[in-house]
Amino acid sequence: MRYSVVIPALNEARTILHAVQEVRGVLDAMGEAYELIVVDDGSTDGTSQNVPSGVRVLRHAENQGKGRAVRTGVLAAQGEWVVVIDADLSTHPSHLRGMQQAFAVADVVMGSRRIPGSIIECPQMVVRDYAGRFFNQMVKHLLRLPYTDTQCGFKAFRREACQPLFESLFTQRWVFDAEVLVRARQAGLRIAEIPVVWRNGNETRVHWKDAWGIACELWRVRQQLVIATARPFSHTSY
Repeated sequence: MRYSVVIPALNEARTILHAVQEVRGVLDAMGEAYELIVVDDGSTDGTSQNVPSGVRVLRHAENQGKGRAVRTGVLAAQGEWVVVIDADLSTHPSHLRGMQQAFAVADVVMGSRRIPGSIIECPQMVVRDYAGRFFNQMVKHLLRLPYTDTQCGFKAFRREACQPLFESLFTQRWVFDAEVLVRARQAGLRIAEIPVVWRNGNETRVHWKDAWGIACELWRVRQQLVIATARPFSHTSY
């Protein structure tokens, strides 16, 4: 099987059917064998009941956080490549076609809204945009990650190389992307960024009240994982 597509979902009853249909349309057109996995992270709106047949549904009894939902999906995946995409399709699954070149030279391929070739449609409010840029700067300085956009919800992982990274994942919510990338670099995996078209959703589950929790998670990753040695790493942009 070529692809496992993991869609983490929390109270996405209104959007999950559309998300699955769009992903299926892209993968069917590509003609590759695949599976779809929806991880319902403790939804209370009947999200699981709105998932169409033929899709694996993994459900947390209680909300555990997006990081934990992605971990559940990635560890259950069976495809050669595990693609993680947000249920609101801020980045459309058609970008999977654009990942093909990077798959030949990377173990982790991450979408970026901030490299040449990327397009942001329906931009965020200025305050949210500033907060996102500030977070990226914190990630660069605290975790020594050189990437332009660790939080874009569109990533692909070579399963054999990357499942061990998720087995040890300890951040459950906002910072899990950064933790995975730190672990990938320490394991010597190849990481590539590709430009995406990104459409800002109307809702966000990250608020200013979460800032302290985000800072604490970043600091925990720094304390437990970031090493002092300047280890070589692979980083490619497309």
